[in-house]
Amino acid sequence: MIELTNVNKVYRQGNQQYHVLKDISLKVTAGEFLAIVGPSGSGKSTLINIIGFLDNHFEGHYQFNKQEIGRLNQRQFASLRNQKVGFVFQNFKLITNLNVGENIALPLLYAGKRRDEINERIEAALDKVGLTGFSSKMPKNMSGGQQQRVAIARAIVANPNFLIADEPTGALDSHNSADIMQLFTDLNRELGTTIIMVTHDDHLAQMCDRIVKITDGRISSDKGMRSC
Repeated sequence: MIELTNVNKVYRQGNQQYHVLKDISLKVTAGEFLAIVGPSGSGKSTLINIIGFLDNHFEGHYQFNKQEIGRLNQRQFASLRNQKVGFVFQNFKLITNLNVGENIALPLLYAGKRRDEINERIEAALDKVGLTGFSSKMPKNMSGGQQQRVAIARAIVANPNFLIADEPTGALDSHNSADIMQLFTDLNRELGTTIIMVTHDDHLAQMCDRIVKITDGRISSDKGMRSC
């Protein structure tokens, strides 16, 4: 599904240049649960920005479902990002003056879906994350773990090809972290959802199918942890 070949990323600031990613070659197959780990500044965030269609300024090749990303214009690139990938962030990024259902509906509104279809998908997404009946609640009245479940529901409501989870448990306590990881595992194993997760927590990474470690902009190790 995802194939990066000799991807390099260089940032330029004035006369200085910073070679952040160095000859990254990586394949991700549909249905994988992949962890990306590495120290701060290693290039993890830059890598997932490229994988998640947030950044198309790089050298090398990126094929998504055998389509060369570098050949797309800006409109096609934005459309791919909106339709094919769901994002889950450390700080949830819910809109506080919208209720749960309205937050989850946003990707569907952007996609121009009908109101009746939107309502059905909201309820289905809430059911998948264990929050049936929460549609009218306000995020400020929910726990951090519940808010992250809402964020996950928003990420999956449009049925993307894969999820990117950027430190999804970073703002949670150990109990809620375990619950969120179990939810990701269930989505992956029961629904076949492809998940690419960035984490600094080795224990959480061990729960994934595969761990890719980034060191100084290069893949320093790539190992499978369990069978799918």
